[in-house]
Amino acid sequence: MNMPIGPPPYQGASNGSASGAAAPAAPAQAMVRGFRILARRTSPPEQLMQSFSPLSFLKMATDASEPQTLLVLNVESRDISNNPYVFSIFYFRPNAIDALYTIPPNGSPKLRRLEMVKLLFNLLTLSSEQHVVDMRHLYQFLESTLEDMNEYVSGDYQKLYSQFDSLQSETGALKKKAKDFASANAALTKDNYELKNRLDELTLRLQGLERYSDDVLAVKIQSWLSEHSGEINLSDFARVHGVSEARVEQVLNQLVSAGYLETRK
Repeated sequence: MNMPIGPPPYQGASNGSASGAAAPAAPAQAMVRGFRILARRTSPPEQLMQSFSPLSFLKMATDASEPQTLLVLNVESRDISNNPYVFSIFYFRPNAIDALYTIPPNGSPKLRRLEMVKLLFNLLTLSSEQHVVDMRHLYQFLESTLEDMNEYVSGDYQKLYSQFDSLQSETGALKKKAKDFASANAALTKDNYELKNRLDELTLRLQGLERYSDDVLAVKIQSWLSEHSGEINLSDFARVHGVSEARVEQVLNQLVSAGYLETRK
């Protein structure tokens, strides 16, 4: 099986970006970048293809112009014409591994490169027994990659720190409000307790004042008058019957007005 994708024109180049490479049709605004890892392959392309077979999302084929080169294609998204849009191609050559990948508009080139390095290292893990990597070159490549990662992570960290700082200020303000609310709630609880005690006190007093109805109190006043030669001492009567002098006087006036009692001249 041959894939209609030729090798990149920067064969033999050192680690770095590549431009103008032949690749599947993609929108003009999608950038293409690449890098190279020096690694000597110790097995034929067919055996390497077998190592990658568990990754079903990959498409693999040998290069028509270089039969010893295995092409590994990963299509992540397609355009409206069903052409590969966001994708990557890895050229597993006998003495090197070349990577080409697209960067969608508004995408981060550094983040995209890190994603491709991660994918390549996964492929190298699967084919670890079939490659001898040039460690000196790999160290230089990792150093460059880590610098990109540090810049990317630092920028992201600054953004996250700003958000954290803002949230911390908001949290401080909310804690202060919560403390104020707790103090206010404690004061209201105390006031409510005092009001309840006052209400209970007034309720008892009211019950005492309403111990007798006006009619019952009028009968008791008339009985008192009969027993005390027609005379009544408001203080004594109120104390004996547990009512206020004002209420006794009120009921007395009602009896006089109704003609049941007469006042002495």
